[in-house]
Amino acid sequence: MGTVMEKPQDLVGVDLSGFKVVQMTEVYRVDDDGRKTLSLGFFRDTNVATAFAGAQRDSDWHKTASAFVLTDGKIGVVIDQIGFVKLFDDEREALRLREVAVAKLSPAERKLLGL
Repeated sequence: MGTVMEKPQDLVGVDLSGFKVVQMTEVYRVDDDGRKTLSLGFFRDTNVATAFAGAQRDSDWHKTASAFVLTDGKIGVVIDQIGFVKLFDDEREALRLREVAVAKLSPAERKLLGL
């Protein structure tokens, strides 16, 4: 696999046709506390990833984990959490918030503002 993008914002506005979410296996290095410190890369085949981690000179410090990656086969972006998000209608929500704000005004303040 090519590069894993560390800045998803680089994809803002980019046509993502050809990309799909795939499950891959990450090989990473850990510190004394077992926390991930460095990602070495992602593999499509878990067996290859496990063998790669085991072949490192300091293999006890290398682990593998499953990850979801948005990829076109050349670049990839790790998706930390798979799940649906709630998308708001910005215009409708802005109108609702305006109504809430206006409702907090006194009658005198509304008159002063021409509302």
